[in-house]
Amino acid sequence: MKPAAAPVKVSFSFYPSDMRALSALLLTLRRADLPVRGGTVLRALIYLTPPMEMFAHSVLLAAQYGQKNGPREDDNIAGHPTVDLPKSQVQKVDQVVAELADKGITANRAFVVRAMLRAVRDGTALAPAMQKFLTDFPAKPSGRAALKAKQHGRR
Repeated sequence: MKPAAAPVKVSFSFYPSDMRALSALLLTLRRADLPVRGGTVLRALIYLTPPMEMFAHSVLLAAQYGQKNGPREDDNIAGHPTVDLPKSQVQKVDQVVAELADKGITANRAFVVRAMLRAVRDGTALAPAMQKFLTDFPAKPSGRAALKAKQHGRR
């Protein structure tokens, strides 16, 4: 049996508007009785969103930025969420970044993820897909639970 490939740790620079969007989505999903954390939501968005849709959301965000005078954002970076992604998911986002570059749009992984997050209009509609994602890919323990599991030799 082949061992699973180690996940890739990826961080995203988020502006205050992105952090607010993530917090609002978390609140909506928690009200739907889904025990999620920010990193889990980002992993799910990346997993659940087809590349063409990632591309479309990114093009729309780039168009919004293009209509704006001055810098893309008015605020400084407010957070750097970090997630562990399978290599295939990192490649999926990187492919979207490459396609955007082919169209003359300067972007990076964080740009694509911010575009997807900002495009979520109804967290309640996302809840069923999020529930399936949590079933298929349960969250790893964090904080005290992770320490306790490590002390007892579990992962």
